[in-house]
Amino acid sequence: MISNDLSRRRLLLALGATTFGGGLIMPGQRAWAQGTDAPVKLLLGSHMEYLQALAPAYAAAYGPTPEVELVTTPDLPVKLNSTMIARRSPGDATFVTAALIAGLAENGWLTDLTDLVEGDLLPNGLIPNALTAAQIGGRYFGVPVTIGAPIMHWNKNLCEAAGLDPEAPANWHSMAGSWDELIRYGQAITDADNNVYGLTDNWGGVGSIFTFGAMLQGNGGRFLDDAQEPVMNSEAGVEALTRMVELLHVHRIIDPAAVTYTWVFDASPAYLAGNRGFFLTWPFIAGIANGSADSAVQGRSGFAPYPALETSASVDGSEFLAVPSFAENPEGGRQFIRLATSLENQIVQGSTSPWAPSVEAALSHPDVVENLPFAEVIRQSYQYPVDGGYSADRERWLEILTGQISRALAQDVTPREALDEAVTRIHASRN
Repeated sequence: MISNDLSRRRLLLALGATTFGGGLIMPGQRAWAQGTDAPVKLLLGSHMEYLQALAPAYAAAYGPTPEVELVTTPDLPVKLNSTMIARRSPGDATFVTAALIAGLAENGWLTDLTDLVEGDLLPNGLIPNALTAAQIGGRYFGVPVTIGAPIMHWNKNLCEAAGLDPEAPANWHSMAGSWDELIRYGQAITDADNNVYGLTDNWGGVGSIFTFGAMLQGNGGRFLDDAQEPVMNSEAGVEALTRMVELLHVHRIIDPAAVTYTWVFDASPAYLAGNRGFFLTWPFIAGIANGSADSAVQGRSGFAPYPALETSASVDGSEFLAVPSFAENPEGGRQFIRLATSLENQIVQGSTSPWAPSVEAALSHPDVVENLPFAEVIRQSYQYPVDGGYSADRERWLEILTGQISRALAQDVTPREALDEAVTRIHASRN
């Protein structure tokens, strides 16, 4: 439920507007962007109401009211590339997705924010694992303002009907080898004749990357090494893909149509109807499953981090702010990033929007937990690996990899053959 405590919200916004670098700006005092009188310009996602609402707070703290331009996520790549190719900046602080940072940084279009991240933001509680997509060559080129990774949801009714402990899955993330517990539960729940399956997911297209990535990293593997070379065909990768194939063809506990589901809302109807035991997907499903009047698992849908192989793991879906190299007021952009990631404003974001904050202390704040009941699960998930293998050519190699995963799931090739072929084709695409 979204908090309606407006007085508290206004107080937090006011506090956030007066905090900068650990010091308070006294009434009547303004800290202008250093080195320029240019107004700060912001390019924000059209869904980022929580950041748009900070414009008055920025003006109160630093002087000029920001000029805000909005862009949809699908239009963002064109907007960023077209302006920066022309050596113009779309803003002094701009919205960037995890998938875009590496390419923009490789072109020299983003400023290095390592001093800001290491000097201010990490000491103030920014979650380190939320930075994986922004770290290139040991330097940081973006700052996460929201975080989110797929988690495990489960139907407690089906667990109880099968004689299983409906609360046990909440602790699987802390138990090595608990993917086998997921299989055991799934086998007890599955009744294919009555269209009841132990597990559902969306493995169509790039959707399979999230389950594969979780199991890959849970076994100690990686998509790319430190030199950004593909290494997903490691023994950890082969085991991860083998386990996915076995879920479908050996254990037969996953909805067989999962390979055709290309996004979360393809897989969700059967889970919300009460016919699927577990659902590996994004956190927001917890609110729909537990709060929707037509959900068959209302109040009975659990949620926790993914179960573990050697450890739990997931794939990051954070959203970032960055400062373009062509920014006219880069210090103003950095000031806005500091403001957006202050604890006070992260609490406001988490308590008044559907987007989880990136500062750890905000995730445990009572107002955030009331608004986002899964906030603690997100915090726990980010204690484990959440790398997504972000690189400048990620879109290209992701298409290659998921195509080969699809072939393995169809049993056209073995998991090892699929991953070896993926690595060969990725190398060829780079040459």
